[in-house]
Amino acid sequence: MTGIRVLSYNVRYANRGDHHDAWHDRRDAVGRLVRFHRPDVAAFQEPLPDQRRDLRERLPEYEFVGRGREADGEGEGCPIAVRSDRWEVVDSDTFWLSETPAEPSTGWDASYPRIATWARVRAVGGDALLVVNTHFDHVSARARRESARLLRERIPEIAATAGDDADGPIPDGPIATVLVGDFNCTPGSDPHRILVGDDPELDDEPAADPADRDGLELRDAAVAADLRHGPETSLTDFARLIDGRRIDHALVSPALSVEAFATLADRDDRGRYPSDHLPILARLSP
Repeated sequence: MTGIRVLSYNVRYANRGDHHDAWHDRRDAVGRLVRFHRPDVAAFQEPLPDQRRDLRERLPEYEFVGRGREADGEGEGCPIAVRSDRWEVVDSDTFWLSETPAEPSTGWDASYPRIATWARVRAVGGDALLVVNTHFDHVSARARRESARLLRERIPEIAATAGDDADGPIPDGPIATVLVGDFNCTPGSDPHRILVGDDPELDDEPAADPADRDGLELRDAAVAADLRHGPETSLTDFARLIDGRRIDHALVSPALSVEAFATLADRDDRGRYPSDHLPILARLSP
């Protein structure tokens, strides 16, 4: 696998109350930011159907997968966009962060339905990558904890289905995995600890390796990176950074080395941030 750049970006839903930061004043800047940094994979959080159409129009070199969180496929989504000149989508799907993940549902006292969208992609040359994109609830701490546990359960199951497809077999062995998204929690919080294999509710002697419990080992790309760039926070009010709120994350499996991790503080031509979140970018290699 050649080097891969994975971007995660909460683009802020189209809220009419945002006034001069309304989506129609931000969408071109969001598109330009992504085109300039040219990620191989771009994972977005919060876009509504019209916003997803706007992103596809502004990023024609990308193939988009993912649906909205409502039963009819509408509502906010967690779409994944893949550069079609370097990668092809082998398989993709969406599940809900709830007790019934296979059907549209709201779990664990969350304020809204929450989802995770995944895509298994293959690089030109045959190497495969699993990308999972999610957005945890912003109100319920219990929902964030249980969503993290569900992801640790589901990701190995998805990875295990990496078998033959119409264009030939995906290589044997653990598939390289990247989990990105807006987790609505900071490093060291319970959901973050759960995702990196340090569940605070496991009171037995810890396993020597987190993967010994559920077959999944993930580490925070911001910590593992050889080079770290950008602010320590990922939240804005469109005009200023909000300190101490690194709530957008990229977690990677051992099959990937993290060459660099950046929080991108690009401003638009008005001098404002194009969203109330900063995008994050991980540069990875096998």
